[in-house]
Amino acid sequence: MCTSKSDLELYIHIPFCIKKCNYCDFLSFPSKAEDREEYVQSLIKEIEQTGKVLDKNAYVVRSIFIGGGTPSLLSGEQI
Repeated sequence: MCTSKSDLELYIHIPFCIKKCNYCDFLSFPSKAEDREEYVQSLIKEIEQTGKVLDKNAYVVRSIFIGGGTPSLLSGEQI
């Protein structure tokens, strides 16, 4: 049993934009609503699977940053 937990900081990349800006270095591209929903469902599955693999007693999530393209293209429920 782990007695002290390691800090875990998460970055969740949302690669969707209305259009790609010339100055942007992020992986991003236009998408349809169905694409965004499929991406969110895949993220959920990945997070669930990672949670099964990690020792839950070893980590504590200290921060979650959602960035990338334009995360506001997702609905409130998707976020």
